[in-house]
Amino acid sequence: MSKFQKILHPEKFNLILYYTITSFVVTAILSLVVGWVFPRMESQELIKRSEEYARYFIMHLNYEIYKDFLLPTLMRDKQIDLENNRKQFARLDKVVRENLYGLKIKKLYLYDMEGHIIYSTVPEHVGFTLDRGINKKLDSAIRGGPASALRLAGTTDSKGSYVVETLLESYYPFYEMEKNGARKSQVGVLEIYQDMSGLKKQIIKARKKAIIMTGSAMGVLFLALFLVVMKAARIINVRTNQLIDARNTLELKVEERTREIREAYKKLQHTQRKLIQSEKLASIGTLVTGLAHEINNPLASVAGCAEGLIERLKITAEYTEQHDNDPARHSHNQAQNKGQGSAARSRELATHPPAPDSRPLTPTTELDIFAEYLKIICNETYRCKSIISNLLNFSRQTEPKFERIDINNIIYDTFSVVQHQSRSQNIKLNLSKEPCFVIGDPQQLKQVFLNLIINSLYATEGGGDISISTSTGQMTVQILFTDSGVGIEPEHLDKIFDPFFTTKPTGKGTGLGLAICYGIIDVHNGRIEAFSEGPGKGASFTITLPLTT
Repeated sequence: MSKFQKILHPEKFNLILYYTITSFVVTAILSLVVGWVFPRMESQELIKRSEEYARYFIMHLNYEIYKDFLLPTLMRDKQIDLENNRKQFARLDKVVRENLYGLKIKKLYLYDMEGHIIYSTVPEHVGFTLDRGINKKLDSAIRGGPASALRLAGTTDSKGSYVVETLLESYYPFYEMEKNGARKSQVGVLEIYQDMSGLKKQIIKARKKAIIMTGSAMGVLFLALFLVVMKAARIINVRTNQLIDARNTLELKVEERTREIREAYKKLQHTQRKLIQSEKLASIGTLVTGLAHEINNPLASVAGCAEGLIERLKITAEYTEQHDNDPARHSHNQAQNKGQGSAARSRELATHPPAPDSRPLTPTTELDIFAEYLKIICNETYRCKSIISNLLNFSRQTEPKFERIDINNIIYDTFSVVQHQSRSQNIKLNLSKEPCFVIGDPQQLKQVFLNLIINSLYATEGGGDISISTSTGQMTVQILFTDSGVGIEPEHLDKIFDPFFTTKPTGKGTGLGLAICYGIIDVHNGRIEAFSEGPGKGASFTITLPLTT
């Protein structure tokens, strides 16, 4: 356990301590944020007021310059030339300074419409021209729109001059005016620099005020919540002690409950195996009728051949005895034996497929017939043995064993069990030419496939085709069981995998077959899906299993 986890452990966690630390951190952060935001808002408000003040001042100055300088000068000199006429410049400077007296205006510039400085309180700047497009504020004012910019101490202004103290640089249009003060056309731009040195002091003062107010409010809130947290801490301590006591006994309870769950799981597995086995036996019962007839045919052949051999042994024994005692009767007995042999052979041929033997009855002929009959008996016996072995292999109850298997081989093995049952139906196998390897239990998958085939056989009792095919994708293999039988009702498609649900008549089905198939495929990390277009249109079941390399 890390140091941080130990601190936050219920036995080590101190609510009051962490509340106190958290409160101080939050208070400090919030105070700093408010102390930064509030002065910034105050600064914006102050700049806005200063811009408003500059607008009123320039409107007044515009009127005073026009009244006290432009009109008298034009009436007297007929024209204005500030660069060459020093008297005109001095009169304008006098008017401007009289209006600037007592105000916090540090500098003033008067531009013509080309951006040429025709007057300034800084005489050395008179005559300079600011290029259009460089000073965006001046361009805006020439177009009739006022603009301002804050020049902080330590920077340079639009003229390249070093700014000693913070200034607000404002540009406003300069108009030709009527005698009554009404504006006419714009003839230039007035620029003023307001002293904003007090802005920094006001920002500092506003910041202190914001921090003090925020800290005080947070302090009061901290004290109020501290009382609540103390009471909550006492309750938490009591609950923590209870949890510690419960934890000490929890492991024993968990262990006991785990044993119960394991026992229940073992019982569930045992019940599931019994259920699978019972359904497997039920499937075998469905096959018994057809298999009994299939086994009866080779047994009848075996019995007929055995009966024929017994008759021939009797005839051969009588022939040998008479031949040894009375040679004169040899020809008569031989003719009689031919008649008896013909009767016995007629009975054999009634139950045995070989063609009648017309060879004369001699010891050599008898040996040939014995060999032929014994071969038939051997073949039919092994045929019965194969059928019984397939049933026993399928019905044998074994523990689930997952291994790497080829799905195609499992389908072939399952088909060998039902091929005798399906003589009346047409089952087509269309299996992938490539191996389809999966990880699974062969017996359980055989039961799934057998159950689906039996269902298809039941659905096509009145005639129809059954198809089994496999196909592989990049990661999965699909096994498709299709029949053209009675089909499935649309409302039954969502319920056919439910336990005890069946559409078969009473006594014909348990309703567990497809439910068990669903469970087996789910254990194999696959899925099984059913589809049918409706009654009389057949049905298809698709099984998807993950491939393995």
